[in-house]
Amino acid sequence: MSLSKRLENYAKSNMYPFHMPGHKRRLEGCYGIDMTEVEGVDDLHDPSDVIAEDEKRLAKLYGADEAFMLVGGSTVGNLSAVYASVNEGDLILIQRNSHKSVYNAATLRHLQVGYIYPKVDENGIYAAATLEEIQLAVDKANKPVSAVVITSPTYEGYYCEVEKIADYCHENNIILIVDEAHGAHLGFHHEFPHQSAQAADITITSLHKTLPSLTQTAAMLVNKTRVDVRKIREALDIFETSSPSYVLMDSISRCIDIMEKSTDYFEEYVDNLTDFYKISGKLKHIKIIDENSQLKDKGKLVISTKNAGITGVELAKILREKYELETELSSFSYLLAMTSIMDSKEGFERLKKALIEIDENLADGEICVPITKVMKPNKKLELWEAKNAKSEELEIEKASGRISTSMVCLYPPGAPVIVPGEEITEEAVSIIISSMNEGIHVTGLNNGRICVVK
Repeated sequence: MSLSKRLENYAKSNMYPFHMPGHKRRLEGCYGIDMTEVEGVDDLHDPSDVIAEDEKRLAKLYGADEAFMLVGGSTVGNLSAVYASVNEGDLILIQRNSHKSVYNAATLRHLQVGYIYPKVDENGIYAAATLEEIQLAVDKANKPVSAVVITSPTYEGYYCEVEKIADYCHENNIILIVDEAHGAHLGFHHEFPHQSAQAADITITSLHKTLPSLTQTAAMLVNKTRVDVRKIREALDIFETSSPSYVLMDSISRCIDIMEKSTDYFEEYVDNLTDFYKISGKLKHIKIIDENSQLKDKGKLVISTKNAGITGVELAKILREKYELETELSSFSYLLAMTSIMDSKEGFERLKKALIEIDENLADGEICVPITKVMKPNKKLELWEAKNAKSEELEIEKASGRISTSMVCLYPPGAPVIVPGEEITEEAVSIIISSMNEGIHVTGLNNGRICVVK
């Protein structure tokens, strides 16, 4: 029996709750299945019944040895994966554009951090990390590399060649961790390749991002050959709440039910995407970035305004205010519309119609993008050393040349422009100021001020 079915039965029973939570299941909606670890509904931190069964189903779906339900998003997965895989003082290689949770994991574990530098295109979009870039970073390292963390697919949908990277890492006794937060849907249809779980040692994937599951639900997929599963469980006990939400776990259970019979959903989804991309021939100024499905996830609709005389932020505003279409991310010269198997044909048609109408009223004009090349700031301190240093606040405009103790990110996607321990460059300051002026959300500042080493 699945957790979802067990919770449904429990909610219908006559059992009176002299236990948490305080709403006592007397309110409407999801309250009826919001439980604590009572007899019959299992315990996420020590599963032996329905949760254990659902985790086995999850592992089977992705072809992993073991799977762990996560109710703290991919963030808790990244923290736990890094923490469990390496020891203090070890060297870990991460992409410079990794999610901030990867940096936080390295900080908490007191790791030495080296960087992989993927290329950046004219829109400021990071490419996927390549095997050659990883090899270069390993060769330049001043000590043996214990683990490599890559992001695949990227926020905009670009895939790493995970299989080749995994082979290289394993030949060199390196653990490969893949932040696959945006790839939970991969592997269920030939148009969505490069699922990482069968190649990487640990894959962290956000079910809620691209599958029918509630926000904050995710999964960690583990192959046991090089990873100590006991340490994974211990790390999850540290980073994940001791009161995991049964509402969220119910959502994961239901998501597994859907994915076990997902063929029709994916066939309809691929048909809708194929039809959507035909819009490219009707647009004169806006460009839909259309790559081979082996290189990029077609479900991530990247819409470039680079030569349309309008910023991505402005286009997103028009779509929101005039057409009631909300997109995932907007930047200097592009926006990202995320799709999934649950999108309707009507939704795709509304977006197509809106883009055609907007495009008709645009004129040629190039948009300036401040991030068009790889940034390689001068690293002065390790992350944890910078966090332990005495600090002071400065206005961001006056911070060039100082060593940051703050992590400053453009959000979404949450990849940092400034990292603790790095010397702040004039280029980074310019990018942050330009972002704020364009209405792009910047995190890590305090009313325009940044913390630096005193």
